[in-house]
Amino acid sequence: MEKSQNITRSLFLNASWLFGGKTSASIFSAIQTIIIARMLGISDYGLLVLIIAYVDILNALFDFKVWETATKYIGTFWLKGEKERTSSMIKLSYFVDIASGSLAFLIAIITAKIASKYLIHSPDAYDLICIYAFSLLIDTANLTSDAILRVFDRFKLIAFIVSLNNLIRLALVSIVLYLGMGIQGVLFSFIAASFLGFAVRFWAVTKTLNENGLQRWWKSNMGLVKDQWKSIAWFLSNTGLAGTFNMASDNFLGVLVLGYFSGKEAAAYYKVARSIVKIMTRIMDPLYEAIYPELVRISGLNDLKEFKKLLKSSTITLMKFIVPIAILLLIFSGPIINIVYGEEYHPSSDVLRVLTLAIFITLLTFWINPALLAFGRPGLRNLMVFTSTTIYLVMLFLFVPNYSYLGAAFALLGYAVTNALLAVICFQVSIRREKVRLLKV
Repeated sequence: MEKSQNITRSLFLNASWLFGGKTSASIFSAIQTIIIARMLGISDYGLLVLIIAYVDILNALFDFKVWETATKYIGTFWLKGEKERTSSMIKLSYFVDIASGSLAFLIAIITAKIASKYLIHSPDAYDLICIYAFSLLIDTANLTSDAILRVFDRFKLIAFIVSLNNLIRLALVSIVLYLGMGIQGVLFSFIAASFLGFAVRFWAVTKTLNENGLQRWWKSNMGLVKDQWKSIAWFLSNTGLAGTFNMASDNFLGVLVLGYFSGKEAAAYYKVARSIVKIMTRIMDPLYEAIYPELVRISGLNDLKEFKKLLKSSTITLMKFIVPIAILLLIFSGPIINIVYGEEYHPSSDVLRVLTLAIFITLLTFWINPALLAFGRPGLRNLMVFTSTTIYLVMLFLFVPNYSYLGAAFALLGYAVTNALLAVICFQVSIRREKVRLLKV
């Protein structure tokens, strides 16, 4: 019992640090969105949303979600006291991250003209895509850096970095918009803030690794984990596919379909609603990031009972925060939109209600993804995500042409319901397999 309490206490202490940092970051991000939306207007803001969505969706397509693989294998090697293999896994993680980011950057540049003409329907989009694509080169290693900091229990440091980065970006965006630099100025501000965030993260990682006797990790031999390459590649490919599919649960795919069928204004209305409802996922994110390395550790100890306790306690805690926020957004969506973004964005209010229901349903089963990864079953997670994403795409193409931004919101609601049902089924299958495995140990 004492062991369970200590694990739960440690988990929520880490989650609290992340929550504090990401809450501050969310506030800065929300203010930034409000400033951009108000100062650019619906048309230009919609164009900016489409530019970001296109580049970020390319990033999602080529991103291997290395942080999840890095967390599992770096954490496992470190738990076993294998310092040299830990260093090798760190080097491998950065190598894959940088390679995937560079590939996404090249694809973005090559396809920019096609996307601006046929997808975004704006000749101005070409230069803007090329500018924003540079963020892929800068941000590419940040997720691996954060994974390393999580493994070594540096959650307080992560919270500080995330908060500082968003504050710097808010300041830069505010300055360029005040100076009348428009969309280009905003994108250059994003890139500058990304560079500063990368520099601070890399300093933090270097300091952390030096303190743990992992100096000169970049000189390590990646061949030391050669016996694990097959399992790492399998895990990496599955998490990469899941990342590609999960772009459906973000706003990128919905925004691009809206931009194609309904134009920049519809994309702006949808994005505004998504930016408000994001406050719910911001509460979940710290808990996800804190619980995953802990689940990896408990899974490695074959303690299935403790595993279930942790999932239950974390879900109950999350709902204490989420339920009041969801009720508030459902009741006061109209006034919130009008006061925060202005009456010109009032059509977003109905979208906000539907998206609130969708995100609430998604958060009910937030723990299933880290649980399946901790069990070493990324393939099962991919089957779940692929099925729900396919259904989501079908609904987008059915609803958006006729119902525009509201149709996109209902498509996401359908995705959330489908994904939640499949998640429960996949988790039950995984638990049964885990029980069988433990009986053989």
